[in-house]
Amino acid sequence: MLLFIIEIIIMVLAIVLGLRTAGALGCGIFALVTQLVMIFGFGLPPGSAPVTAVLIILSIGIAGGTLQATGGIDYLVHLASKIIERFPKSIIFIAPLIVFVFVFGIGTANIALSLEPIIAKTAIKARIRPKKALTVSVLTANLALLCSPAASATAYMISEFAGLGFTLGQYLSIVLPTALITMFLLSCFVTFVGQTKIDDVHAQTMLQKIGQSQTETQYSLRVKLGVMSFIIAVICILTFGIFPELSPSFKVDGETVQLQMTELVQLFMYMSAMVNLLLIKVQPQQILSSHITQAAMGALFAVLGPGWLGATIFSAPSNRSIMEEQVGGLISAAPWLIILLVSLIAMVVISQSATASIVVPIMLSLGIPPTFFMAVVQTLNVNFVIPAQPTILFAVDVDETRSTRTTSFLLPGFFGITVSVIVGLSIKTIIGL
Repeated sequence: MLLFIIEIIIMVLAIVLGLRTAGALGCGIFALVTQLVMIFGFGLPPGSAPVTAVLIILSIGIAGGTLQATGGIDYLVHLASKIIERFPKSIIFIAPLIVFVFVFGIGTANIALSLEPIIAKTAIKARIRPKKALTVSVLTANLALLCSPAASATAYMISEFAGLGFTLGQYLSIVLPTALITMFLLSCFVTFVGQTKIDDVHAQTMLQKIGQSQTETQYSLRVKLGVMSFIIAVICILTFGIFPELSPSFKVDGETVQLQMTELVQLFMYMSAMVNLLLIKVQPQQILSSHITQAAMGALFAVLGPGWLGATIFSAPSNRSIMEEQVGGLISAAPWLIILLVSLIAMVVISQSATASIVVPIMLSLGIPPTFFMAVVQTLNVNFVIPAQPTILFAVDVDETRSTRTTSFLLPGFFGITVSVIVGLSIKTIIGL
C-alpha cells in the first residue's frame, strides 16, 4: 500500500511540475518520462496508451485550426457579438447562453476570450456590473466544454466509456441537461447576490474610456460555407452518437461489425477540414500555428502522458488488487469521496483533459459505474481556485469598472459545481442509468 501511495505521489508531482514548467505540453512530457521511473524503478508493466483519444483530439485540433485559419472563428464571434449586443438588459442570461452554444459547437472554451470585451462593454451600456455577466460566462464556458463532442476532454472520456458499452447519447443525456440547468441557476445566483446596477455617470465614464466600436468586417460566402461545414460535421457526430444504430455496419469474418463512434468523430472532423481547405486556400503553417491547433496539441499530450502513466500505475496487478480490496470498499460505502478526489485533482491540475486522464483510470479500476462519473463530471471544472485560466485572467483585464477580480469566481464557481452534482445525480436517477 505504501509503495502504491508513493507511485501516485510521484505521478501527481510530475504532472504538476510539468504544468508549471510548460503548460499542457510539459504535463504530457513529464508524465511520459515518469513512465521510465515506474517501469525501471518500480517494475510496473506499461499500461495501454490512450491512442484513440489522442487520434480524436488530433482530428479536432486540425478541423478547428483550419476553421480558425480560414476566418470561420472570427465570423462566429461576429455573430455572437451581434446577439449579445441585441439584448443588453438580459446580458447576465444571454451572454452565458451564447457562450454555451458556441463552446458546445466549437469545442474550445477559449472562444469566450473573444466575447469577453463585448460582454463587458454591453453590460456597461445596460448599466449592469460587468462582473456579473463575465463570471457566469467564463464558468459557463467550462460547463459547455464537457458537453461538446468537439472538445478534447469529452473526446477522451467518450473513447474510454465506449469500450464499456456507453454511447455519446447516454453521456449527453446526463451531462447536457445538467449543464444547461446549472447555467440557468448560476445566472440567477449571480443576479441576486451582490449589487447589480452601476450609476449613469460611472457608466458614461467607462464607455468613453472604452471608445467606439470598430468598423464592421465583411465575411465572404466561402467563409460562411466553411463554418456551415464544421457545424454540419458536429451535427453528424451528435446524430450518430445519439442514434448509434444509424452507423454503417459490415460483415467481417461472418460477424456484423459496426463503425465505432470514435472513428466517426475523426472522419467528420477531417471532412470539415477538407471542405474549408477547398473553399479557402491557406498555408499549412497558418493551420498549425492557429490557437485552436496549438491548444489541441497541448491537450493531446495532457491526455497521452497522464493517461498512459495512470494506466501503468492503476492497471498493475498489485495496485489493482489494492484498489479493489481496500480503496474500492471505502468508495462504495462513501461515493462522495470520488467527488472530493476529482475536485482536489482538478483544483491543482486545472486542465480538464489532464484531470480526466488521471481520474478516469482510477474510477474504472475501482469499479465505479461510468454513469456516476457522468453525473458528477462537472467536478472536473474546479479549476477556478488557482487563477491560471486565460478566460479568468482576461475577464479581470477587460472589466473597466475593476469590480471583477480573480476571487470573483470562487463563490459562483462552487455554487455551480454543487448544483451540477445535485442535478446530475438527480437526472441519472430519473432516467435510470
